[in-house]
Amino acid sequence: MPSQVQSMPLSMSELDRAAWEAICHWQDHVQIQTVRAGIDYAQLIRYSLWDKVSRAIRKKHDPIAFEFEADLLDPNWGMLQQNSLNPLKQEAKRIQQLIHAVQDGLAIRSRKSPTLYVPCEHSALRRTVQDIAHSVVTVVPYWAYEHQNNLSRFRPPLSKTRSTFALRLHQAVLEGLRAFEITLLDLDIERLKRQIVQVVTHIEQVKFELKALRPDVILLFADNHYPVQTYVFVAQQMQIPVIMQQHGLDCEQYCLEEAYAPIISVWGKARCDRYCQNSTWQPQTLQINGNPEFDTLRAPEKLDLNGDYWLWVTRPHRPEKCFSPSRSPREGIEILAALLQALMRSPSARLVIKPHPLDHPDLYQTYVNESNVRDRVEITTAPAQSLLSDASLVISEDSTVGLEAMFFGKVVVHAHFAASLPVLPFVKYEAALPGYSAEMLVSALEKQLSETEQQSMWSGQQRFIQDYAGLCDGQSHQRMVRLIQQVLQQSL
Repeated sequence: MPSQVQSMPLSMSELDRAAWEAICHWQDHVQIQTVRAGIDYAQLIRYSLWDKVSRAIRKKHDPIAFEFEADLLDPNWGMLQQNSLNPLKQEAKRIQQLIHAVQDGLAIRSRKSPTLYVPCEHSALRRTVQDIAHSVVTVVPYWAYEHQNNLSRFRPPLSKTRSTFALRLHQAVLEGLRAFEITLLDLDIERLKRQIVQVVTHIEQVKFELKALRPDVILLFADNHYPVQTYVFVAQQMQIPVIMQQHGLDCEQYCLEEAYAPIISVWGKARCDRYCQNSTWQPQTLQINGNPEFDTLRAPEKLDLNGDYWLWVTRPHRPEKCFSPSRSPREGIEILAALLQALMRSPSARLVIKPHPLDHPDLYQTYVNESNVRDRVEITTAPAQSLLSDASLVISEDSTVGLEAMFFGKVVVHAHFAASLPVLPFVKYEAALPGYSAEMLVSALEKQLSETEQQSMWSGQQRFIQDYAGLCDGQSHQRMVRLIQQVLQQSL
């Protein structure tokens, strides 16, 4: 029954599943054709529903607790500029720069040399792009931005047909969600409308972009959300191969179960198995290559208990990044409160907090300033990896940093205060201590590991690294480059 969200009482894990069912199947309850020119817009706009559906359920499930989240909502999150009459204009400058770069010789297309196009920036692709650029023509528009001037105008029109479809799609989503007894917040209804318009018009922009460049292969860091997903769908229509290179761990329930790109490079067996078991559509190529960013890392032969501070690296707690009903923006504050309590019980300890870029460091700073231990707490913007070697232990949520800490042999504490099961099985692998409540977190921070426990955690971390990071032999970047070269050669 679609109204399972109403079938109370449900556990948070059941609410998470109910939210995902609504996100994936709202279109089954309305009269609209979501596929246009071979592109399924119901799939394309899923990402815009992740936070909104979950937020609506949180408000319905506990309206008093939701007041904290309501105060943090940003009405402009993910929206186009208010003064834009034509959403395509938001991308116009980037396309102007891109075409100018090609014409100016920064990335010259040659019929004898295959062309790799990397349209969207992500740090995880940097090593791969730098390596492959030595052997093939590589178009990376965001690297050339600062060099572009006197660009020609680009103003593709927003047709009335596309605009009408976007508005009909928006109304259909709202109606379809009502079949699951889900009503979005007023703010989210308006934001969803503008995001759908953005997606629909971005498809036309990507078509223009790919027709102008005619790349042989496209490289992306993800394939399941805007804007990267538009390249996957348009490229499929234009028969351009797309390679997706995994950029992080599966830190969310459900969101990473579907594969969309035809060629996918994953770090290890865990992501590979997840795609094979759960994805409706199976990629043509699914290859375990490891992570090029880990090529310089080597796990020590035993745990390293030395260090000057506890390091907490947060996951994003913005309301817009809470993709399941069980994920609350309060979780970060609740973890911080427990850490401050632990500091009061450990007078010699220090805490360094590295907030996720999409978290609320100002909120953490306010709480720290009101604490009696504020002189022993530091909030930093330094890269997480630069902080790991000097940490005595690492508090990780469902985050890739928990894995990275294992390459430094650090004791890991898995902080997870959500009323649902953790996504990453750090504790199941015996690679981390559980911190699933304030009491458990404080206890884990005070625990002195025996030699036997140290060996057990170290062994668990090696198993976790093997399954989730894959082959850590320093050759991941070479395997990634070979994969790209093979696909490029096949495309000629």
